[in-house]
Amino acid sequence: AVVSTQSTGTLRELYPHLDNQKPVRLLADRSLLGIDLVKKCIQSLIYYNLATVISPIQYSNTYYSTNVIHTIIQDAELQEECKQYVKIHPEPIPEWDCIFNLYVTFQSGIKLKRLLMFEKPFLNNINERKLVEFGLLKGILKRLHKYPVVRNLDHDCDTPPQLKEYIASDVLDGQHSFDDISVKLKCKLNKVKEDLEFCKYVTIIQKLGV
Repeated sequence: AVVSTQSTGTLRELYPHLDNQKPVRLLADRSLLGIDLVKKCIQSLIYYNLATVISPIQYSNTYYSTNVIHTIIQDAELQEECKQYVKIHPEPIPEWDCIFNLYVTFQSGIKLKRLLMFEKPFLNNINERKLVEFGLLKGILKRLHKYPVVRNLDHDCDTPPQLKEYIASDVLDGQHSFDDISVKLKCKLNKVKEDLEFCKYVTIIQKLGV
């Protein structure tokens, strides 16, 4: 494959900001590159299996474990990779049984903050964010996403003020998650949740994804 000079230059500018934390739009802002250029660069990295995109890890997110959790029981190499990935300090290395039990906890769906409160993975040298990150990357976990759909409003005067911007932006169609809306409208995720999650004019569709 031939990599253009422009692509090489873009990657050079972008690389210092790839820290597993920033969304694409923030990467564009921090690297002073256009959003379209950053998207093309990341798409190229994904195409060549050099990068993976996952949703932001937040303590208010709900995660579910998948059937992949049963296959990892027989995969000693993946277990070792996981132990190295999720550890907070070099020593002691987390016990695999402890990590596995944490993943099992997600079977019925649980918010990350509740896992932290009740299971306290840090006491076993396990970083809970890294635990979720590894789970998403390997397909062990899926995140529950919420997609809002606006109901038909009879008159414009019936439209609540907080919904008008969302309706004008065509994001209440069941195809845009809260994360997508936050990025598109450049507003905080918490504001999107406050405006839409319990609004009587909006129906929330839930889907599992990364």
